[in-house]
Amino acid sequence: MTNKNFILSGRYKLIRPLGKGQCGSVYLARQQSLEQYRAIKIFPKTTAQPLFAISEAQILKSVQHPGIPTIYDLEEDESFYYLVEEYVQGDSLEEFLLHHQSISQNLFLKFCEQLCDIFAYLHTLRPAPILYQDLKPEHIIVCGMQIKLIDFSVASFAASNGNDFKNFGNLDFSAPELSSAGPVSLSSDIYSIGKIMEYMMTFLDAASARTIQPIIQKSILAEPEQRYTSSQELYSALETTFDNTGGTHLRQTIAVIGDHSGCGSTHIAVSLVTALNAMGITTVYQEKNWSNALRKAAEQMDHIWEKNGCYYYHSFVGYPKYDIGVELPAPTAEIIVDDYGCDYSPPDLATADVILYVCGGAVWHRSDANPKDYLIQNFGSRLRITANLCDRNAAIYFARQFSQPVYPYPYDTDIFRNSRGKEDFVHWLIPEKGREHLFLRLKNHLYRLLQP
Repeated sequence: MTNKNFILSGRYKLIRPLGKGQCGSVYLARQQSLEQYRAIKIFPKTTAQPLFAISEAQILKSVQHPGIPTIYDLEEDESFYYLVEEYVQGDSLEEFLLHHQSISQNLFLKFCEQLCDIFAYLHTLRPAPILYQDLKPEHIIVCGMQIKLIDFSVASFAASNGNDFKNFGNLDFSAPELSSAGPVSLSSDIYSIGKIMEYMMTFLDAASARTIQPIIQKSILAEPEQRYTSSQELYSALETTFDNTGGTHLRQTIAVIGDHSGCGSTHIAVSLVTALNAMGITTVYQEKNWSNALRKAAEQMDHIWEKNGCYYYHSFVGYPKYDIGVELPAPTAEIIVDDYGCDYSPPDLATADVILYVCGGAVWHRSDANPKDYLIQNFGSRLRITANLCDRNAAIYFARQFSQPVYPYPYDTDIFRNSRGKEDFVHWLIPEKGREHLFLRLKNHLYRLLQP
């Protein structure tokens, strides 16, 4: 099938392979008489794959939407089925985002609007809606500023009983009911849209990411009936949220993560909160891992007190990790410090203005801090590196590894007490723009203290 001289049905000349999926191979072809390019999916008849070709042709033969490729022909010979489709030229969403490294709020909204519109069309088709079932970044092609959804090989018509779907999909972007053989509905596609939004969220600025996080969380709830009822409702919520907030928050968030368990990320996170509050910047600590460090500290220290689920000690204010059923008030502080330890994912970090990566200073822990490509690619401008309890040589080593300055965090005997060293660390950590805001706040605080 790789023969460039192969001509299908006297009309389509194969040019080169475009890719290979679980259901068949895809080739770029040229329609001879019209001199136009087509994509041809080739399915061998010796396997069960021809069922996918027939299914995709049946599903898409009457579909007409700018975000969905057109089906032109379904051909066959003794050995293969050939599904002839519109050739969609562009990058996959995955490739597009990696090339750009970051996207604007407006572009994010534009992509979400187009994706939701495609699914609104599929889910309202008559006589039977279409369930896509296999949404992932590789199946979304960015053509200029228009996105197109490709590969309907595992899509299904939605029947009235709501249960006769094929349970396909992919682990990272598919609803849990697809892998558990539970009842599958159009809500399963809503879940997948939410996961795509979560994936794109990591390429937004932190303020925009925080704005959309509650919408994403509702989209990907485990119980289908608790998600948005339609893609129109999902996009409407997204649009309304940005309209009401302007997509920005005055609050800043610092995510503290560690290269290995025991590296001191909690130590540094608590010290940071202590220093910021002592400097007059209202700051709250949030434990985002299950180390239970804050509760253990409270058991050992008589003067830590708790009120309404929040712990207080000197200038420290913070919440331990609570189970999902415990509802706490949203912090109103100017700075939130989230302590993830080693338990974090890219969507967690997407909402942070600053990501503080803590490396252990010991020689035997240096290999734990090998640069993580996705941290550098997705969050390079927000990433700060500190080496805990390290000497000059260790700081130089980490600086070379990450190609950026590394702060050598000094030995600290009391994490709950402010010091000049902690304040120097704050000056280094906070980005210049945020630092201007913080120290204007500190200046005003000192001015009020000096008033008679």
